[in-house]
Amino acid sequence: MLRLLRKVSLPQLSASWGRTALIVGGIATGVSLIVAIGIINTSVVRSIRRTIELIAGPAALEVVLGVGEVGFDQRAADIVRADPDVAAAIPLVRGTITLADDPAETLQLFGADFTAEEDLQRYPVVANTDRRELVRAIGDPRAILVTTVFARRHRLATGAGIRLSTPQGVSELIVRGLLETEGLAAAVGGQLAVMDLPAAQLLLGKEDRVDQVDVVLRDGADVNAVRRRLEDALPHVLTVAPPAQRAAQYDAVLASFQSMLSGISTLCLVAGMFLVYNTTSTGAVHRAWTLASLRVLGADADAVFRLLILEALVLGAVGTALGVGAGIVLGRLLLPMVTDSMGINFQLRFHTHEMHLNARQLLVAAAVGISTAVGASWFAARRASRAHPIAALGADLGTMLSHRPPRRLVWWWVVLVAFSAIALLLQARFKSVSWGNVGATLWNASVVVIAIPIAQGLARALSGSLRVLSPVPGRIAAESLFRSTVRTGTTTAAIALALSVAITMSSLPYSFRESVRSYVAKFLSADLIVSAVATEGGWLECPIPESVATEISAIPGVRTVDFGRVLTGQPFRERRIGVLAASDGWLDPARLPKGWYREGDPDAAATAIRAGEAVDVSTTLADHHGLHVGDRIELQTPTGNLSLPIAGVVPDYVSDHGTVILSRRIFVERWGDRSLSRITVFADSTVPLDELRRRITEHFHDRYRLKVLSVGEVVAYHDRMINRAFAFTDAIQLLIAIVTVCGIFDVLVSTILERRRELAVWRVIGADVRVVRSSVVLEASTIGALGVALGLAVGLVTALLWIKLNLRYLLGYDLEYHFPGRPMMLSVVLVALMTLAAGYVAARGATRQSILDGIRSE
Repeated sequence: MLRLLRKVSLPQLSASWGRTALIVGGIATGVSLIVAIGIINTSVVRSIRRTIELIAGPAALEVVLGVGEVGFDQRAADIVRADPDVAAAIPLVRGTITLADDPAETLQLFGADFTAEEDLQRYPVVANTDRRELVRAIGDPRAILVTTVFARRHRLATGAGIRLSTPQGVSELIVRGLLETEGLAAAVGGQLAVMDLPAAQLLLGKEDRVDQVDVVLRDGADVNAVRRRLEDALPHVLTVAPPAQRAAQYDAVLASFQSMLSGISTLCLVAGMFLVYNTTSTGAVHRAWTLASLRVLGADADAVFRLLILEALVLGAVGTALGVGAGIVLGRLLLPMVTDSMGINFQLRFHTHEMHLNARQLLVAAAVGISTAVGASWFAARRASRAHPIAALGADLGTMLSHRPPRRLVWWWVVLVAFSAIALLLQARFKSVSWGNVGATLWNASVVVIAIPIAQGLARALSGSLRVLSPVPGRIAAESLFRSTVRTGTTTAAIALALSVAITMSSLPYSFRESVRSYVAKFLSADLIVSAVATEGGWLECPIPESVATEISAIPGVRTVDFGRVLTGQPFRERRIGVLAASDGWLDPARLPKGWYREGDPDAAATAIRAGEAVDVSTTLADHHGLHVGDRIELQTPTGNLSLPIAGVVPDYVSDHGTVILSRRIFVERWGDRSLSRITVFADSTVPLDELRRRITEHFHDRYRLKVLSVGEVVAYHDRMINRAFAFTDAIQLLIAIVTVCGIFDVLVSTILERRRELAVWRVIGADVRVVRSSVVLEASTIGALGVALGLAVGLVTALLWIKLNLRYLLGYDLEYHFPGRPMMLSVVLVALMTLAAGYVAARGATRQSILDGIRSE
């Protein structure tokens, strides 16, 4: 086998280097995606775990409420300190601030108790090495510490002033120390600022509240026993747990996003596997004479089969090796994009700078790559090795390896579709993202099975149509197309698979964008929307004081204002949901379009919510937890549990796991937070909007950094966020498109060029070059049209399954399906141009040779 591989296979693989490169490239593409996604998943999870560990410092336990957006009573720290086994209870507060003159430059602000030795250890300081001097300096409410990398970038030194935009407005602070960019500072990318606890509380609008209490235990203390005592002593809405448990909660939050990446890579892998199969099949056809010669010289069918499988194994190993290397590079390139995408989707702010490799994942990717190459080559090798050598030496290569498609392919397709439907039903039943990925992948792969029966079923109708369209070229093309429906069907399937993946991946961001666009335009139906410039991590802006709304309402030209506060980290049944606290105007049913309520009466719901007697829930939350109108929902608040009935079910995109919509009065009373996320402004009809915008901006001048946008500008803002969130899919799609288009081009050209003798015979009996070329282009166009039609049918259904089913469990959003007209047309035009180009190249290659060479070519 090794001698045959060296003397027969390698020379032929080198001679047809383009096809060999496509096989290797197809395998490398699939492997690189698996490796890159594995690297991304591992790196992101480790980064978040590391960040949480660094925030916790030496703490064995931590006390939290949700994710710390509104905080809880800081007297909880005194309760913790009272336990005999607690060595220290360290309260922390955190939030997002920006440079006043450059709002894009964000800082994670931590407020810490610098009288505690543990906090001094947590933030290593460069400039103020004397700890007593640091404690005295940081006691100034205007004092702040920043990292050395941040200070260097902005030319700051100890004692320098710095203007920062905070939830309470623009503040003038003084840099009292520089932090080493290590530990926690490194984990947040150097974007760290530290202040004394009371000063940070004032700056973040969290007076007398903290986001977290770190618990340092005495030596030998029983962690579990202390935990039980603290749970009994503290308000039951607070969670007492090791820092690792909070990291595990973030793992669960990110698991759905990682499953989406895996699902996308699986779709691409199916297309890549079929590409390898097609390319291998055409390679076997072109080498049929050599393989038949081996049989004549004494090699049996099994030996030929083993040789072809050995070739596939070698090519698979080469492709896998290249794929692993490319995957590491791709992972490094995609990691910042995916991190940004996760932050936008889940309202998290984190940095992933280190790339982590997992040996087990690399081995799995290698096994998948090699097995894909061998599996995809198996059928072509089996047919090529079983072909009779005399038939192979004398037959037309276009039909030598073909056979009449068995009718049982239709039944196999039915079985695949049935299993796909069952998997999707199991997804809905068990809320399982894995079943959803299986179901969508099986449906997408079913195109491979049904393409051949479709080609056979359409043979007569298309043959007649081609003859009517162009009598002589049409007849030649029809004879070629439907003499071997296996060849026509598999080529059609290759085009359909590529188009299906393109349509699916372009439909996801398109439907997401259009759904949010529709939601924002309907829900924020105002003249202007005011919010902070900086965001908390994704699309949601940082909170601003209630006084901003009061001042805006008094500006001449403002008819009325409404406002709301959004929390995205409210704990509910071990999930992280959103809370939208809306003013009475926002709850007005007259502002909502007809049919907005999926359950409940809009007028009755609005009345009950305004009175603080009920809530609305989003369709996502209702679907995840089986909630309906009349059910009661219980929420943990800083003042205890809040239990209210559900008055309505409505669409909402505040949180991936669902949203509760309630009156802001109840929110202020129970959560103790009076800040706002967005203010909607309704203008007096006598004042132009540009003039009103100018008045609002000038009124606040240098006190607050605000965005004052129209509804159209807010829609455009969300469009940009969604484009960022799905930017990584564009990169993946481009990678797949390049390899797939090259592969389909090879299949089409090979399918036509293998008929050189047939085309030469047509020329002998009188067909001129123009007729032959026309027939070849017509044949390629027909295959392209069939592939486009099948790809549209399969791709649109696949996209619908992903948007209406998979994404509900992957990302949690109940999206509207929007027909991706423009993205789909771009994909169709690309396929059409590619098939025409392939037909033209093949036609020129088949007719430029002499007739005698064509007849003797086999």
